[in-house]
Amino acid sequence: MLVGLLFFLGLALTLNTGIIFAAENSTGNSSTTGSTYGLTSAASNNTTSLAAGSSTDKQKAAGAAKTIKVLIYNGEYASTNCVNGMKRALDYANTNNIIANVVFSYATSTRITSTTLTGYDVLAMPGGSGGYYYLNSGSISASAIKNFVASGKGYIGICAGAYSATARTDGYYNGWGIAPHVYAKAVSYIGDTTIQITSAGSQVLGTSGTTSIYHYNGAAMYVSGNAVTFATYSDSKTGYKGYAAIVGDYYGNGRTVLCGPHPELSSNVPTYVSKLIYWAAGGSSSSTPTTTLTVSQVAQAASKVKAFFETNKRLPNYVTTTAGQISMPKFLNLMATATTQANSGSTAAIKVTSVNGASSWTGTYKNGNIQKSEILSMAQRIKSFITTNGRAPNYVSTSLGNISYNSVIYMFSKIMAFYSTNKRLPNFVSM
Repeated sequence: MLVGLLFFLGLALTLNTGIIFAAENSTGNSSTTGSTYGLTSAASNNTTSLAAGSSTDKQKAAGAAKTIKVLIYNGEYASTNCVNGMKRALDYANTNNIIANVVFSYATSTRITSTTLTGYDVLAMPGGSGGYYYLNSGSISASAIKNFVASGKGYIGICAGAYSATARTDGYYNGWGIAPHVYAKAVSYIGDTTIQITSAGSQVLGTSGTTSIYHYNGAAMYVSGNAVTFATYSDSKTGYKGYAAIVGDYYGNGRTVLCGPHPELSSNVPTYVSKLIYWAAGGSSSSTPTTTLTVSQVAQAASKVKAFFETNKRLPNYVTTTAGQISMPKFLNLMATATTQANSGSTAAIKVTSVNGASSWTGTYKNGNIQKSEILSMAQRIKSFITTNGRAPNYVSTSLGNISYNSVIYMFSKIMAFYSTNKRLPNFVSM
């Protein structure tokens, strides 16, 4: 037990001899092997070092339209090798023009405050001694990080930087909460592990299938609400097969990315860090998002909306899908359409269309059950109203009374969540 705790806190550190990025090879048919690199803690000091990475002549010739400025923490408890790995990943992205018309510049700082964060787009917190140490470090201002991300900036945390940013690491401590829908399990495993890229992750990383990646006691995560899983652990080495390995979440107006394993120390995935930072900075997916969803995809997203509503007692602003972030008015239209198609057995793709919000949220109703036949009638009436008016209805009339806009969305999220689990519509829904 003590050994596991020491590994979790990152007290057993090894040395790294360097990194050479090889060509990336992640496919749906084969797994690649990641190179193993250890972690070395950076020296503790209270000064700020701004060693900016510069764009190359290649990027200048390409006419790069945007520069993403990254501040990398390299103060107490941070691993020197992880810091250097992040630098190499960004240099690699610039040299090879990984993201068209985007150049990364970076600097390092031994302190994280509102002052040191000024002027940057993304804060990168590397692996190190452990999330507990970051949370309790006098060199790192939690309020500065929260305000930075909430203002619309980005955050990427790897290993210790991921643990510290979650809502909670079960059984140990609460994090900063800048990934408010992400929870961590403490893992005691060092070595290569295999991850499976999800459909959402494929949009961001530009790869699919499985790949091997280096792991050093990093988090296994599970998500709720609007958080999206980019990759899962696909083997049992960590003890958490199927849990999230790489996730994205939203805090205020900003984005966070958390990685349990170490892409910056894995030579076979040299583009992961830059692409994840690009997403954290507000960049769109590397592939053009689809403009349609299947019934199953709507149902999966409905499960997220249902969970968010039941936890927070309100609707989320949007739900993340393979078609991008879908607002609640749009999602109501998608759920109504998916309900009718699920009933008829249609597998036709459902187009994401523009829908304005309800003008007010009105309606009163009594508790009771709405039967399947009435559910289908409601779905048809919602679709017709949106087609005619271009907006979501304020309420929907039912046998229980007038059910308000927000309650209608919650109701259909329950219906489609049931479908996601049982592959059929429910006989009734309770209100």
